[in-house]
Amino acid sequence: METRKVLSQVVLVLVTLLCWLYGLHLYTEANRPLLQQDRSPHSSVSSAPLGPSSDHLPVLDDGNDGVLTFIHASDVHISKYVPQGGLIHFLHFLHTAVPLISPRLVTITGDLTDGKDQQKLTSLQQPDEWKAYQRALDSSGVKNRFNGTFYRDQRGNHDCFNVFASDSADNYFNTYSATKEVGGYFLEIKESFGSYAFVASDGCPRHGFARPLNFFGYLDAHGMQLLEGRLERAKGSNHTFLLNHYPVSTMLYGRYNQTFAQLARGVSVFLCGHLHQLVGGIGAQLQAYKAHEGYWELEIGDMKEHALYRVYAVDHDLVSFVDVTLPVGRLPMPNPQMLDATVPVEPIPHPPVVLVTNPKDARYLLPQHEPLGIMRRSTHIRALVWADSNITKVEMKIDGIAHPHPAVFRGKQATDAHGDTVKTPLWVAPWDPAQYDDGRLHELEVTATDAQGKSTSVRIPFHFSPEPVPLDNDSRGGWIMRQSFPDIFRISGLTSYLLMSVLLVIVPRLYYLALGEPRAWMAARTLAHHKDEARIRHLGSALMRGDIVNPFTLAKLGLALIAEQTKFLVATQFTAQVYFASLGPFFYPAYFFTMALSCLPLFTGLLIPSAGPLGVGSVYAYGIYIAGEWAPLLDSWTYALASIIALAVLLVYLPVAAAPPALFYSPYTSSGKPWYRGVAVRLAVAVYCVVYLGLPTLMTVYTYGFASILLGYSRAWLFVAASVALYVLDWRPSAARNVAYVQVPSPASGARQEE
Repeated sequence: METRKVLSQVVLVLVTLLCWLYGLHLYTEANRPLLQQDRSPHSSVSSAPLGPSSDHLPVLDDGNDGVLTFIHASDVHISKYVPQGGLIHFLHFLHTAVPLISPRLVTITGDLTDGKDQQKLTSLQQPDEWKAYQRALDSSGVKNRFNGTFYRDQRGNHDCFNVFASDSADNYFNTYSATKEVGGYFLEIKESFGSYAFVASDGCPRHGFARPLNFFGYLDAHGMQLLEGRLERAKGSNHTFLLNHYPVSTMLYGRYNQTFAQLARGVSVFLCGHLHQLVGGIGAQLQAYKAHEGYWELEIGDMKEHALYRVYAVDHDLVSFVDVTLPVGRLPMPNPQMLDATVPVEPIPHPPVVLVTNPKDARYLLPQHEPLGIMRRSTHIRALVWADSNITKVEMKIDGIAHPHPAVFRGKQATDAHGDTVKTPLWVAPWDPAQYDDGRLHELEVTATDAQGKSTSVRIPFHFSPEPVPLDNDSRGGWIMRQSFPDIFRISGLTSYLLMSVLLVIVPRLYYLALGEPRAWMAARTLAHHKDEARIRHLGSALMRGDIVNPFTLAKLGLALIAEQTKFLVATQFTAQVYFASLGPFFYPAYFFTMALSCLPLFTGLLIPSAGPLGVGSVYAYGIYIAGEWAPLLDSWTYALASIIALAVLLVYLPVAAAPPALFYSPYTSSGKPWYRGVAVRLAVAVYCVVYLGLPTLMTVYTYGFASILLGYSRAWLFVAASVALYVLDWRPSAARNVAYVQVPSPASGARQEE
């Protein structure tokens, strides 16, 4: 018997190690696309020098040269099923905001269309949505301005839903977009005062899976090679703007010659979208300064519901911006005409847009890329004021005191040979910056009023230190932007899996096999639990009697009660785990699910329905295997983490349900039936299984086909196994726990005497 137990322990350990080693192999293979390299020894991107010199630059005076403006918007989500926002916002943006600002460039960072079915449960590319997007661009003429370099768009995750490959017929971005370049683009704008590079990277998966497995993005080694090459071309530019649909925190970056962190040292601003301001205000300011790399990451809220766009101005290489909401009244704006929506010929009235460029907002300084010293040498406050009617008054205040010098208009409107116009509506007022160079933070307020009485005020903090003022926006999205969700999900998934498998499955089984006399051990644990229960009730009654007035004694009793209760819960749970490990018909399925998480697909199904048989793939914890290659998509880690949590909850509850009540609670005490045996707990567990396992299984079947049930152990099989186990152990009147062999100790030797 002893030999058999030892052999069982050895086999358990060996099988576990083999499964984990194979899981490590799968992890390595899944991440190989991120690290495959075909390096060129001469390819490198140097970082920008710290603290660019401002000595050679012109003085910031009342001149209207040296200003570049552009607009950034994102997440349009044109939909054939949503009767508000989306297309109608985009049309007003093109016909009102773009003519009002008249910048040098308009860039849209993805999610041009919605790409969902009518129930909004699964995804597919809708040709009608793409045609509506193209009609909107054609009606505004933005694709033809500045020789085709005025308007740039790129893909978001919705634009690659259910698209097998970039050359697939379902990739309508190739047909209906303005850029028509899957993989991003490189655009250099050369002006008389400098050169400015715009580098767009495409974080969409190589194979665009149908939702929900399409939230996170990644750049494999090939994508990093493209990015590195484009940033190499951007060397020497006054500023480099990097654009991507996904924020850095939701991206998984591979490596070619350099890591993303190394490449980003040459970037001034990272422009992105995707997160839609999240919910409840936690994404109202999704911005973060990456001090180590020296760039600002600035996410813009969506055009779909919030009708937001952002205006940037680069004034003598000082980068400033302002967020603007379209003045469309109700947000999101109703659109009963759906994809046939049109806008009036005349733009809607727009309040003035005010953007202060000198002094620059102290919260968004770029000490590694901007010549901040020119603010000290400047002779004028500078602000751009766009309006659809004449500006009658521009007022300025510093620290609440009216500025003594009036603001005057020094703007211009430049038109090239093709008739394309860029507005630079500059207002300036003389000032002496030395009066405010005292090491303190000051506030500038600029208010612009037009002839129709529409008014806009902006306030910015400023100082002359090279370090930006902390945003203090953790509760509004800053914390999210500073995280690395690939690391978070990988570490939390691996840690929770190891803790679950070791503490809830493997150790209890090994402990059970090591017991010489399991029955005697169970009886001893029963007696110990009864004694612990008696001590807890004694402490609780002492606190409840109210005859103790010494607060220190009360605190001591309270801490003792907490300690005893914690000890009791841990001890009883471990006893239940060991008891559960002794029930072979229940332990082995639990062990199978635990090991399967590490080395088998979570499910297999038609992940890209538009591709037919080529779209069949397997979702592992470490990535997705499809068409003979791996996609290291972070979504698979979130799916695996959800499965781990589901299994862990079941592995905590089922042992308690399997164990006989007499194992923990003596019938000779008056404690009554424990709460977790009650109807409420059983219903809660049933609802948990249905909501957390059953409904996601139905969603998976709806999206990825019936095969995802047959080959989907992490949700479908687990749901069936959990339902059977709960019925047999806790719901059936003659439950399996009644076969327990534990003998309840007598009152003379048990908890009653202890009390």
